[in-house]
Amino acid sequence: MTSHPLFRALLASAALLATAAAWAEKADRNKPMVVESDGKQAASVDLKTKTTLIKGNVSVTQGSLLIKADRIEVREEAPGRFVARAVGQAGEAASFRQRRDRPDEVVEAEADRIDYDGGNERVRFVGSAKLRVLRAGKVSDEASADTITYDQRADTIVFEGGAATGPGTTGKARLVFTPRAAEPEPAPAPATNRSSGGDAR
Repeated sequence: MTSHPLFRALLASAALLATAAAWAEKADRNKPMVVESDGKQAASVDLKTKTTLIKGNVSVTQGSLLIKADRIEVREEAPGRFVARAVGQAGEAASFRQRRDRPDEVVEAEADRIDYDGGNERVRFVGSAKLRVLRAGKVSDEASADTITYDQRADTIVFEGGAATGPGTTGKARLVFTPRAAEPEPAPAPATNRSSGGDAR
């Protein structure tokens, strides 16, 4: 009996969700958010909306989290709670990197725009979004879609396809999973010679 393509896609999505359940380091949420820029125009602040716009090779760090973009807008939605929107430039997407709670695992992603809501523990990658899970420095799982949304609190990832934008593009979501190498089985114990305890005759 053959399985339906949609059923296989659902199984694949469930597999990636299982690997991403421990995506972000839990300690990151309690760290301060630091925004830096090397642009000539360091920042512009709108006091009414509590919004800061930073341009010129901007980076946002919060613990192990690192977002890089051409420009980033940071808004204080509540006392001590900030959201950031990172936008890339032509030919260079905004990028995201964060360690996971699991040892030697890192998540990397890139998109035309990245919306990061640290208070709600949600990241949204919009426009030509690509996501990779690295284990010991090597790509283990990867996905691409028009939009990828990760909700850490709910442990959910949503992949949304978009309309084809030109020749060679499909607008479909694509997920690739790499099986983990099997753990090596322990070597068998060496055989021991047992003495009969009697004299040979």
